[in-house]
Amino acid sequence: MQSKTHMLVVLTDGEQLEGVIEWYDRDCLKLNRVGAPNLLLYKHCIKYMYKVEPE
Repeated sequence: MQSKTHMLVVLTDGEQLEGVIEWYDRDCLKLNRVGAPNLLLYKHCIKYMYKVEPE
């Protein structure tokens, strides 16, 4: 969690969110975003996620 890896998170409804995962637990994760509100995402709403290069 110290590496500040930029991630693209795709939700089950197809929405794509980009940011850095600040922390996670059994049920959710916190996504920090630049220029947008930070989000608390429930894991059951995430379809998949992968690393991306920061813009």
